[in-house]
Amino acid sequence: MRAAVSGEALISPSITVRLLRSLTVPAPARDTGGLSLRETDVVRLVARGRTNAEIAERLVITVGTVRSHLSSVQTKLTARNRGEIAAWARERGLVD
Repeated sequence: MRAAVSGEALISPSITVRLLRSLTVPAPARDTGGLSLRETDVVRLVARGRTNAEIAERLVITVGTVRSHLSSVQTKLTARNRGEIAAWARERGLVD
C-alpha cells in the first residue's frame, strides 16, 4: 500500500519471477536431443526427482502441461519412464 501511495511501480511476485527467468543467461549449449527449452526444463527437474506437481509449481505451468511435456519427451527420447528420462539427462550433463 505504501509503495502504491508513494507512486512506486508494483509488480506481482509471480511476474517478477517470470521476468527474472527470462533475463537469465542461458547455460552453455548441450545435447538436448531435439527437446524444446521447456521440455529440457522439465527433464532437468525430473532428473532431480521432482514430482509433476513440484515441476508445475516451479515452472509456473499446470500439472497437465507437465504431463504433456513428459509425453513429448518420452516420444522424442524413446524413453519408457521417468527413470530413463533422468538417466538420459545425467548422461548428457543436464543436471548437477
